[in-house]
Amino acid sequence: MGYTIKDFVESNQFEGLKLINHAGLGREITGARVISTIDIENLAGGGQLLLTSLRVYDNLDKNTVIYHLEELNKKRISGFVVKRRNDTVHQKELFELFIHFCDEHRIPVLELPQNISYWVVLKYVLCHACDLVIAKYIYNKIVQDQINHLLLHERYAEQTIETFFKNLETIVGNSVSLYDENFHCIYPCPENNDLIIKKYIPHTISGHEYLCQKREYMEYIQQINILNYYNYYLVVTEANEPLDELDFVALDNIITALFYLLAQDVTKRELEIKYYRDLSYRLMNGSMSNAEEDDVANLLNLSVKDEYRVVTLYLKPEDRKENFSITQKNESKYVAEALYSYFPKENVYYSGNLVLYLYNEKDWEVKKVFRNTLKEIHKEIQDSLTRRNKKFELLIGIGKSVKGYHGLKDSFKDSKVALEYIDLIREVMGDRSKAIVDCAKLGFFQIFINIHDKEELRQYIPDSVIKLDEQDKKKNSELISTLECYLNNKQSIRKTSELMNIHARTVSYRLSKIVDLTDIDFDNIPEILAVRNGIVILKILEQL
Repeated sequence: MGYTIKDFVESNQFEGLKLINHAGLGREITGARVISTIDIENLAGGGQLLLTSLRVYDNLDKNTVIYHLEELNKKRISGFVVKRRNDTVHQKELFELFIHFCDEHRIPVLELPQNISYWVVLKYVLCHACDLVIAKYIYNKIVQDQINHLLLHERYAEQTIETFFKNLETIVGNSVSLYDENFHCIYPCPENNDLIIKKYIPHTISGHEYLCQKREYMEYIQQINILNYYNYYLVVTEANEPLDELDFVALDNIITALFYLLAQDVTKRELEIKYYRDLSYRLMNGSMSNAEEDDVANLLNLSVKDEYRVVTLYLKPEDRKENFSITQKNESKYVAEALYSYFPKENVYYSGNLVLYLYNEKDWEVKKVFRNTLKEIHKEIQDSLTRRNKKFELLIGIGKSVKGYHGLKDSFKDSKVALEYIDLIREVMGDRSKAIVDCAKLGFFQIFINIHDKEELRQYIPDSVIKLDEQDKKKNSELISTLECYLNNKQSIRKTSELMNIHARTVSYRLSKIVDLTDIDFDNIPEILAVRNGIVILKILEQL
């Protein structure tokens, strides 16, 4: 004789377990199952111990309930483990009908306390009534059926994942939590961001390896990757009891189902993000009417009174063929996510190969703090790109300040101008590494870059600069570059020679040549300003 009802009762494994019907104690238990559907008799086999609260029979009349019980009896089940419900008259009558039937057919019935999970009983019974390999197989099937029931019969909603986790905690008998890739807790659990320390491979056939760490309790962690981009961490904590082989069998099914739920959630979230991102981009690029801008601004909680600036971040590829590439797109997404650590997520957008941050003056008490933050962001991202050998340079353009959301398109346009002319701005400012450009500080430079007619631009170039440009083209004499460096460094011959890596006498000779050709007066402030402007315009013409 194998494992019987009597053996189970006498194990005293579950405190408060009561024997209601003493008949049939010698019946052998060959398996166990929870009654989760009305027609469980189609799944139940001989010798199975069935666990139930009779909830599946709530909406059935007396004759139908008796029919299903008779079908189960024909299967020669070993007995029932029941959780009594006495909340309503109907529940009491159903329980009495059930007990009467079992008395009449000498089917043993055990009452399980409400605080003991069916899953704990299932694991115990299967491990004692079956060979371990068979127990794993049966338990795997039971968990699959439970998960399928949840996923197929529950309409997807915001609460679905929470419901799923509550079921999961019941199945494994321990607390469970879910973290995102930044170790922020998604499913409620005391948040702790300690690092994972070692791998763990369950002592059973499993499709998963776990990471584990020991804090107050042992924790098993499974990384779940969605769409090769989003990473989540499922954490099971042995707060109540150690996980056994059947728990890891259950987790195999649970992880697969959780992947399905998270993929749904990620897809839904990505569509929402894309929707708002598209609206925000259209608002900033000026493709909406004023009325549409009002509607979108209301949706995005933007004000007509606040002072805004659009900050545009762009990853300039080393190879121009990489512009608008998938690699650039993915790296741009990384840039956006890096900004989340500094700015509110709702103020960060990315579209194509541009990442935008909507700067609101009221969010920053000191502008200098904001500029320093941009420098910190730039260093962090550029260092990361370099470490990962990504051939991109991060450029940041800051648009002019505008009042109200209707002016966002103007600020956005300004920020893109800064990016478009970054090489020229670097040249003019004498800073080849400059990567953050504020359009509000470009001054007259903005006037010239808004003139696209070459002949009109030439009118602003003094004759002296034109003569020097012609001389350079004929003799390759570097007079303009020498003059520019000299003026940019407070007319210091020593500093000019150091920066140009030439002898100070060479600088003096070239300056003398410049005076001979142009009769320039270095003490005439208006004339020197005109010359500096003329050099800038020459460089703008080279870009056109």
